[in-house]
Amino acid sequence: MSIRRRLGRIVRANRSARQQPPADPMQTLDETYANQLDLLDQARRSAADVAANRRRVELLADQAAAEVAALDRAAEQAVAAGNDDGARQALQRSIAVRKRMETLTAQRQQLDDQVRGLEQTLVRLEHRIEDSRLHYQSLKANHSAAQAALGMQEAVNSSGRQATDAREAARQAEQEARSLQARAAAYEELAWSDPDSPQVRQAFEELETRMAAEEGLQQLKERKGLNPGQ
Repeated sequence: MSIRRRLGRIVRANRSARQQPPADPMQTLDETYANQLDLLDQARRSAADVAANRRRVELLADQAAAEVAALDRAAEQAVAAGNDDGARQALQRSIAVRKRMETLTAQRQQLDDQVRGLEQTLVRLEHRIEDSRLHYQSLKANHSAAQAALGMQEAVNSSGRQATDAREAARQAEQEARSLQARAAAYEELAWSDPDSPQVRQAFEELETRMAAEEGLQQLKERKGLNPGQ
């Protein structure tokens, strides 16, 4: 593969990794805790399997011990009956079975040690997972509390923005109401005369000019942070 193609693959892989969304830490905690529980179940099954094997070896050793005792009795009975050949055969068989019994006994002892070690390891693992569970629950509680606090703060901020918008809308509505009231008063004041006369038109234009100047003054004071009533 050429160097250019390798570099292209590396760039595409890095770009794909950047495009992937970040992992959810709480989901990662859930998965980690679930994996710990799976490992605990696996450890328990392993300990149970070893204990079962120890029990089977123990039964075989007991059977061998019983067989040795029976062969020893048979040898004694053969000697008492003057049957030396039968006694020899029983003793030879007893020796062979005794060796098997000793091997099984040693194997059982090894399995006993292994079971005890697994049980101790299992207890430590259970304690460790229990500590992890408590820490995990504490983290989840803290995470939920932080999310709730963040949601409340966002609601407060949103409420503040809406209140500001409402005040601005109320101010504009109040200005429009004052303008309409002033115009209505002007129309009522000039209703006695001919609205098409030059005097009336001039008076109305002067009134509108004063109203526009007054409105501009109010806006200028608001931008300067002054009380519009001053």
